[in-house]
Amino acid sequence: MRLKVLGAYGASDAEHNLTGYLIDDWFAVDAGTLTSKLSFVQQARVQAVFITHAHADHVRDLPHLIQNRFSLNGPPLTLFATRDVMDQLSTHLFNGIHWPDFSTIPNPATSKPAVLYRPLAPGKRVTFGDIALTAVNVHHQIPAAGVILEMNGQAIVFTGDTGPTQDIWKRANKTENVVALVTEASFPNDQQSLADETAHLTPQSFGDELKKIVADAPVYASHRKLPFERDIESQIRNLRDRRARVLLEKNYTL
Repeated sequence: MRLKVLGAYGASDAEHNLTGYLIDDWFAVDAGTLTSKLSFVQQARVQAVFITHAHADHVRDLPHLIQNRFSLNGPPLTLFATRDVMDQLSTHLFNGIHWPDFSTIPNPATSKPAVLYRPLAPGKRVTFGDIALTAVNVHHQIPAAGVILEMNGQAIVFTGDTGPTQDIWKRANKTENVVALVTEASFPNDQQSLADETAHLTPQSFGDELKKIVADAPVYASHRKLPFERDIESQIRNLRDRRARVLLEKNYTL
């Protein structure tokens, strides 16, 4: 399994990109950074996107990806999210005001829409091509769910944005051959109260989450807020758990 980290931050500037991950070049998790880091040819290879929640830093490039695929006359993009998250996307983003609902607009060349919505029930395992995915609710300010992806005998876990949580770790602990887990650490330890108020993690609470995980696999901290990334990275590295890693914007082979 190949993981391309297009964006690993909860804020952006010229050198830091918003949350977006690509598995084997065709399945994406979150869309804060997709079109801004992928060519038209690469975008055409993306068959599906799982959206953890509707905050702007996780969906920024999604409207543009759908628009570009409409222009490319390619097959529809399949959009996965839990029902609560899908409802928020429909109500607040693809509402004809902020962006058109391309699920209702047939492409003149193919007579098919540019996007297909597939709402998921939390805890129910579904398949799409060679991949199996299970959405699991996490604790955040708005409806949010992580996802466990299984492919070719391996599994990778993405929480998206979350504060201290339980269900996704319980499900991950029952999943065979977990090779990586990607969660978050948004604020440094001296901003723990802000992290608690906004349902995020610090390196300290990231360390507490590690104790809930049985897999002997790297656990990556993503979604670092600017300009605190150096403090967060240092505090992650100081945790006394060899699984604790900082997620970098690069390609990983798992």
